[in-house]
Amino acid sequence: MAFTLGLAGPRAEADRPGNLSAWSRPDSAPYPADNPFSDAKLELGRRLFNDTRLSGGNSMSCASCHDPAKGFSDARPRAVGEGGQAGPMHTPTLWNLAWAEQLFWDGRAGSLERQALGPIANPIEMNQDLAALPAELKGDRDLEAAFARAFPQDPVINLDNIAKSLAIFERTLVSPITPFDRWVAGDEAAIPDAAKRGFALFDGKAACSNCHKGWAFTDGAFHDIGLPATGPGRGGVVGHAELANSWKTPTLREIGRTAPYMHDGSITDLKDVLRHYVQGVLQRPTLSRDLPPHLDLTDAEQTDILAFLGTLNADPAALPVHVNAVPATDPGPVTAGPAPARLEVTQRDTAFSAAAVRLRKGGTLVIHNEDTRVHNIRVFASDMDYDSGVQDPGQSVEVLFDHQGRFRAVCNIHPKMKMSVEVVE
Repeated sequence: MAFTLGLAGPRAEADRPGNLSAWSRPDSAPYPADNPFSDAKLELGRRLFNDTRLSGGNSMSCASCHDPAKGFSDARPRAVGEGGQAGPMHTPTLWNLAWAEQLFWDGRAGSLERQALGPIANPIEMNQDLAALPAELKGDRDLEAAFARAFPQDPVINLDNIAKSLAIFERTLVSPITPFDRWVAGDEAAIPDAAKRGFALFDGKAACSNCHKGWAFTDGAFHDIGLPATGPGRGGVVGHAELANSWKTPTLREIGRTAPYMHDGSITDLKDVLRHYVQGVLQRPTLSRDLPPHLDLTDAEQTDILAFLGTLNADPAALPVHVNAVPATDPGPVTAGPAPARLEVTQRDTAFSAAAVRLRKGGTLVIHNEDTRVHNIRVFASDMDYDSGVQDPGQSVEVLFDHQGRFRAVCNIHPKMKMSVEVVE
């Protein structure tokens, strides 16, 4: 069901920043066509999320690391798996993953369904033999009945249904309404003046919103932010060395409950996070171009930004918000007019100039990077595999489409950049 933002007061329009609609909460969440929402799948997913039988030694569940009281994280620098094994990464929060394009810090899973079984099978996390898991759960008549209710067309305990039900549960973890939301909705008294100044800095001089953008405060993209530790990051997934050290932008929702910070849990508090961006960024070729080259923030300005970040936390007792479940959709085909043999589109502000295009079979799609950022073009289908590599600002690429059909072009660096390409005779 949809939520209602309450407690809105009179707007003081002259004193409010422009385009606050970009920060407004959605009233629906997208669900894939092959795994639509149902109450039965939600209840099964919640049950499995808390079931220790999903781990090899029956000692931990998904909730062992993703603790609701700790912002669906675990308050540790690095995740600790079964048997006390320490992992290489900080446990990420699960808030607002219904809108995520890529999962894990390096984005190696393209959906929650593909992500769900990864930690279960990982030997330094839950250490479960996936082949043995369905048999271990079978025989529990109550659980078997729950699977039958959730998947009446396929009423069995199998890995696919386990992953689908966990994914449904995780999509319902929509972060609670915060003072910032009430301010966006019009209640001027919802946040203090220091937080309002902090938001102006966040969305202006400090350029935090270059990456932490939109209502979920993440662009879903991958950036090298100049931390001392190095690693393959997104580059190891997509095979481009230029994307080494690049990790997914985390949400800032409920940021007060998810310390320590960064993909490696290397920074203990938000004051030190700001100090990193002001004076700790290591300069190197892979550094994100979304970072301001020289960030100069006074102590007072940093205090104001921290005040703003505090408004992104809800009451600790607040429950996830319920929103409408709607089918995820791609831009439809472009049907008007003849299909050209050559078509030019641009990339600017992490978006294509067209969400859907039509092209003649054997035609060429020319893509111009008119952004300040590096991009990438990836087209993958059963009869096509194209990867542009890293595309610098000012660079253009030409993609030949010699097969009829529907294709999706995406940016492997900024996965929210998507374009549907219809190729016709």
